[in-house]
Amino acid sequence: MDDGRLHIKSTLKTLLVLEQFLTSNTELGIHELSARTGIPPSTVQRIVNTLELKDYLVQNPRTNKYRLGFGLYRVGKAMLESFHWVEEAKYYMEKLVKKYNETVNLAYLQGQSIIYITKIDSSHILRPHFDVGTRFPPHCTSLGKALLAYMQPEVAERIISKRLPACTRKTKTSIKEIKAELEKVRQNGYAIDDEEFQEGLFCIGAPIQNAQGESVAAISMTIPKARLRNENLPAMVDDLLQTATDISNRLKRTSPQLVQSSQ
Repeated sequence: MDDGRLHIKSTLKTLLVLEQFLTSNTELGIHELSARTGIPPSTVQRIVNTLELKDYLVQNPRTNKYRLGFGLYRVGKAMLESFHWVEEAKYYMEKLVKKYNETVNLAYLQGQSIIYITKIDSSHILRPHFDVGTRFPPHCTSLGKALLAYMQPEVAERIISKRLPACTRKTKTSIKEIKAELEKVRQNGYAIDDEEFQEGLFCIGAPIQNAQGESVAAISMTIPKARLRNENLPAMVDDLLQTATDISNRLKRTSPQLVQSSQ
């Protein structure tokens, strides 16, 4: 509707395309978006490419259609609040922090990076300081390994085949090493990051799985090496795995349609 003020037509078209996802519970393709908005398919494709570049949209590699991405979280918390399971997950995360007083994180894979969705901080002065919404590489974090190990093999292959940065002297960057690491994660059910991402930090990660058994998120506990006691690790791992199972079960009941996001 024209209210008499000046508008940027290209911005209005972009917002019109984005709004189609706010009123639809399904993924949408280029031609569907064109039919809904009256915008030519070639223009819709350019708009979608731009929105995907900024992570406002993400493409499902199985259908080539699009859905909302986590870029919206960085603009505001509206998208996060629509994920009711995330708020419910915090209940289980808080129990874990109360027991061990170590920081617990929840993350999601977007493109070539993991994004921190939420976290519950330890009360210790010495603790990791990662902001929610921050991006980190998946190949050297327990969160990323837990996600990669339980997602579609071809998608994980595409991610780890890229040139990967060495964050510390312990970071594994070769495809052979990373594949062996992911196989170990699948055998054990959890991932370890022993100063591979940041010196002085030890992390345990486990996948959050949807109704199809795919990893859609991951949970981790981050422990400064100065406070790590090897005799406590088995209990920590067991409790982290139980927490991941509790959150996964809750996710399957409340959001069974949630699928992997990896583009």
